[in-house]
Amino acid sequence: MAVAKDSLGRRSRFERSPRGKRLSLTPRDQEILRWLYRYRYLRQDHLMRIFKPKSEKRFVERLGDLFHETGYLNRPQLQAPLFDARATPMLYEITTKGVGYLEALGELPLRAVTFSRRSRESYSPQFLHTMMIIEELLEIELSALATEGQRFVPVDEILARAPEATQSAKNPLAVPVILDGRSTHIIPDALYGVEYDRDGQKGYRFYAMECERTSPASRSDSSLSSTVQKKRAYKVLRDSQGFRGHWGIPNLELNLIPRKGQ
Repeated sequence: MAVAKDSLGRRSRFERSPRGKRLSLTPRDQEILRWLYRYRYLRQDHLMRIFKPKSEKRFVERLGDLFHETGYLNRPQLQAPLFDARATPMLYEITTKGVGYLEALGELPLRAVTFSRRSRESYSPQFLHTMMIIEELLEIELSALATEGQRFVPVDEILARAPEATQSAKNPLAVPVILDGRSTHIIPDALYGVEYDRDGQKGYRFYAMECERTSPASRSDSSLSSTVQKKRAYKVLRDSQGFRGHWGIPNLELNLIPRKGQ
């Protein structure tokens, strides 16, 4: 079986080159697929933080086997022109075949971001913005996992309890508001919650995340997107309690992530 190689004679990083190795997927392999389904894209260093392997070298080799031999993982070509592919940790995503494998095992995991699996018509942020959202949200989930008495509440769990009209909407994250007399919508980059155990009683805080990569702090035209306008829009949403009727959640805070240097 021919093995695809790069210009330096090394096994290609982006072209699948199976060697005929027979793999039996382990529970950890299945969990890797579940995490990729939840977030869409994760780098190998993200996966190492999640799984804390005893041998990082063997873990990276296993990711390579899952890519080359099973076809359940993909190494997106879109990362190649943006990074030094040999110096930057490899990025992975689950393939349609991988999703089919999880479906055969039973219920799919709850998504942490709505763009992890979506219809062609739905919104998908640009790649660098996507990775900013994923990294910020993953940090929050890992922090909750490491904190006794906390549980991360993913967006699919929130939407499963939202009103039927929201669940059936083209974009269930788009919540209507009236700003400066105009009817518009707020669409957070991510929606999540944190469950707290307080003296045996469960409490919840819910958050709309906005990651600012390119939007300016303010604009002279108030109809255009800016950090100031987003803050104003979320204040209107919170004052009107519109999040209760749209998402069915009891509270909402804005988690605004500024771009580096801002």
